Amino acid sequence: MKRNILETSIASRDIEAFNDQGNLFPRFTGNPGAHGTVCAANDSNFDADHLSVPLNEFIVGAPEDEGLLDILEAIAPSIPTARAFSYRTHDTKEQFQSDSDDDGDIREIGGDFSQVKRTGTKVDGRTDNKGLIMVLDNDQGGEDAAVQQRAVLNLRSRLLRSDLRRCMTALLAAANNTAKNWGGSATAPDPDVDLLEAVDRGGDARGVDSNLVILGGSARIKRVKCLRGKTNPDMVGASLSNAQLAEFLGVDNVITLRNRYQSSATAKSKILGDLALALQSRKGAMPDDPSNIKRFVTMTPSGMVRVYVQLMLKKTLVAVEHYSRVVITSTLGIEKLTITYT
Repeated sequence: MKRNILETSIASRDIEAFNDQGNLFPRFTGNPGAHGTVCAANDSNFDADHLSVPLNEFIVGAPEDEGLLDILEAIAPSIPTARAFSYRTHDTKEQFQSDSDDDGDIREIGGDFSQVKRTGTKVDGRTDNKGLIMVLDNDQGGEDAAVQQRAVLNLRSRLLRSDLRRCMTALLAAANNTAKNWGGSATAPDPDVDLLEAVDRGGDARGVDSNLVILGGSARIKRVKCLRGKTNPDMVGASLSNAQLAEFLGVDNVITLRNRYQSSATAKSKILGDLALALQSRKGAMPDDPSNIKRFVTMTPSGMVRVYVQLMLKKTLVAVEHYSRVVITSTLGIEKLTITYT
């Protein structure tokens, strides 16, 4: 039986061979020609003939309603790099060494200064080419610019949400966990003191206090319930904004992560629910700077993301791609609070 062009071009390809992305975008087994179908994309699928200048210009200034890019930049600020790059993992020991006990920093006449070797392992890496395709039926507006723009926004959000989830998965796997009960059965629970202590514990392990605290959406609610539900309610503390809470904790930023993802066919889940994190994340970091997490990105000639359009028989393919790699460069001082309310 003769196969249609789209089935031949997508379904028959071994997607696992594309930039090691098989685990992220498994082989599509449904009908590749169905309207709204999303498939994996790769730069080799769409050459310069299909680059869409209008849609690339549109996506640069188009608002991102969920704020995913801003949250991603706050948690793991992007570090522009070539596709192949190197970075250094850090244990930060040499940064906080003291030589006063043995006067090792004092040079005798005619002698040499003591030599210090830089610790941390040099690691080679590369950014991954990530992308998605949406198939639009022309009888349902696939050739219309507004329809294509909505498709581009949808695909960009999916790509950003996936990278945000990768960041949280990596941080949670590397974090030191402490369980906290902020409910009425606990003895004098104080959420803000618990967060303050998490920032301090991170500093003891890392050498400098955490500068970022992330509250899951459910953890934020439990904090407010705890402070308002006391015998002598702390209404002022319960009403603190993220900026005010950051000032109290002595960190640069507090983020409430309320974003959700489709966790099953019928349910959505919070990306970070009953959890809180304290970590060190630096904007404007270089590949060798010490911090807990980095997100390396490779810019395209069109910007951080690139959009392609391919016209086919009765269908229009819209693809969005980008290059990134999330890396935990130091596990020191990442603190996690697992919150219950009983």
